[in-house]
Amino acid sequence: MNMNMNSTSKNKYVLTAIIAFIISIIAGIFAVNRFPLSIENMAEDSLYQNAGTIPDNIKIIAIDEKTLLELGPYSDWDRNKFADLIEILNSDENALPSVIGVDFLFSGTNNSEADKRLASVCAKYDNIVMASTVTFDTYLYKDSDSNYEIRQYISEEGKPYDELAAVVEYGFTNAIYDDDGIVRRVYTCLQYDVDGLNTQYDAFAYRIASKLGELKEYPSQVEIAMISNPGEFEHISMSDVLDGTVSPNYFEGSVVLIGAYEEGMMDSYRVPIDYSKQMYGVEMHANYIHAFLNDNIIYSVNKYLQFFITVIIVALFSFFVLNSKIRSAIIGLFVTIPGYILIAFVVYKLTFYKLNVISVPMGIAIAFLVAILYKYIEMQKKRMHEMQGMLFSMAEAMAETIEGRTPYNANHTKNVANRCIEMLEYINLKHKDKKTHLYFSDDDKKQLYLAAMLHDVGKMDIPLEVMDKPTKLGNREKELRDRLEIISLKIENDALKGYITRQAADVKLDKIQEFIDSLGAFNCGRPLKEEEWAIINEIAESVYSDKEGNILHYLTQEEIDDLHIKAGTLSDKERTIMQSHVIYTDKILAHIQFGDHFKNVRAMAANHHELLNGKGYPKGMKEEELDIMTRILTIMDIYDSLIADDRPYKKPKSVNVAFEILDEEAAAGKLDKELIQIAKELYLTDNPINVN
Repeated sequence: MNMNMNSTSKNKYVLTAIIAFIISIIAGIFAVNRFPLSIENMAEDSLYQNAGTIPDNIKIIAIDEKTLLELGPYSDWDRNKFADLIEILNSDENALPSVIGVDFLFSGTNNSEADKRLASVCAKYDNIVMASTVTFDTYLYKDSDSNYEIRQYISEEGKPYDELAAVVEYGFTNAIYDDDGIVRRVYTCLQYDVDGLNTQYDAFAYRIASKLGELKEYPSQVEIAMISNPGEFEHISMSDVLDGTVSPNYFEGSVVLIGAYEEGMMDSYRVPIDYSKQMYGVEMHANYIHAFLNDNIIYSVNKYLQFFITVIIVALFSFFVLNSKIRSAIIGLFVTIPGYILIAFVVYKLTFYKLNVISVPMGIAIAFLVAILYKYIEMQKKRMHEMQGMLFSMAEAMAETIEGRTPYNANHTKNVANRCIEMLEYINLKHKDKKTHLYFSDDDKKQLYLAAMLHDVGKMDIPLEVMDKPTKLGNREKELRDRLEIISLKIENDALKGYITRQAADVKLDKIQEFIDSLGAFNCGRPLKEEEWAIINEIAESVYSDKEGNILHYLTQEEIDDLHIKAGTLSDKERTIMQSHVIYTDKILAHIQFGDHFKNVRAMAANHHELLNGKGYPKGMKEEELDIMTRILTIMDIYDSLIADDRPYKKPKSVNVAFEILDEEAAAGKLDKELIQIAKELYLTDNPINVN
């Protein structure tokens, strides 16, 4: 028993380990592919993008609503206003800004005086960085191994007009949009081979940061940790600088960014730190510059490492919840998910490396749901096993009740059930050796066993005087013997009183004694000989008449009918009553809910006395209506009855004789020949494969 329990536990752990592995691999694949991408992006933005202390060395001069109200629409401006602003900012050589970044495109020119003046003013200073744009295109590249790939290149650069470009540095301001419309990444610098020369294009923020110190080598695109929410960077209205309200000394040593700060100027973007507001482009560059200067670059953990981390965590959690109780699983769920997110946050704060946020919790959630489903299935299986156990124990109890009613049928039900299973197992062995097309599943075995255990349940409704009737006369034999004894005494008395002659009395007494002496033979269930029938018939016709003319029949009509039973001990009426047990079986089993697993039990049990030729009872079913398992039950029922040694009305048949009778029944079209042949292989005593 312990070995079975250990084996079951081991199998359970192996199964749960396999399930845990599958779930973890699925979660790992999700992690590598950042699936679902939109939710993963939102989760990462929420966890990793957190505003900090706004730096005071980056200041924004905003072309805001106040500026536009005082200076007029931007479209009406000439470039003198920017020339004036740059001159003001650089007016005190002892209090210069470290860098002035102008986030406006000055790509076109009409050679006006204002354009010339702007270029002239910028030429005086080396702290100016202007904005530009680039246009990307692709081409098909073939390497030395004849492999093709699509490569990107810059087909056009929208740099400042020539006079201005010649005297200032500039960087492109192209934004990188993700599929959800959020700008999370920024360009650093791009390098391309142009006409055999290596050409570098710096991004606007990267060029400004480069002027302030040596930067680390970054990939061409990086994700930065933003330091501010939209609108949090310090910004001064451009008009306040131009009219002297704000002194240029205020910008000493600072990075000064000049850019649009009004919605109508169409220079705002959705950013990961706050989805509810858009951030102006100039403020985004302020965030980028701060990130480059402080190395606040977000790195993604290597996808293989992320896969490994995800698989390990999800596999361990899955194995835990699959082998834990529901309460422990729920606690594990509410500890593991926040725990992982906390670890991911701490790792990010310490290293700026980000772990996927969704893949592990999603894998854990899937594992939890699978565990709930697994436990539900286990519970249902346990419940099903319990119900099956109850059903089988009920069947065994019924069989015990039936067999407890009579000493003459004590082991019949169990014998039939066991023989049916032996037949199915032997047939499966033959099927394995390809000697029969028949095959039976474990469910088939359970159904047939249960049907066999219940096939005689209807006998509980059969009167005991019929079911326990060991002889033709049954409990009437003593009454008959007493009557004949009385008649004998009356005849003797009549002879003594001279009512009849001694000779006549002796003849009568001899016939009665001959009948009584042979009554045991007449009363058994075997067929009688002609001379025995003659004795019975003579007594059946005999009557005693006294001197007053009163008549006393030797035998009653019931006794005559019983003694005239040709075979067995039951009269036609009693046989009909006995055969009705299958009807009662059907009625009793109709009240039991067998379910899908045992849906055929009732029919098999109720039809076990039906024959292939339609002459069985109670329905007279034909061959096509009787399935294989019902036929097996019928054969095993007859076989066990033939060889049973507990029947008082007959002697047990040998196995060989029993099969001779079964063969005769099969030849008459009553039983299945193929199944009887298989039974002979199984049970004949001279067969080396006999399991009996």
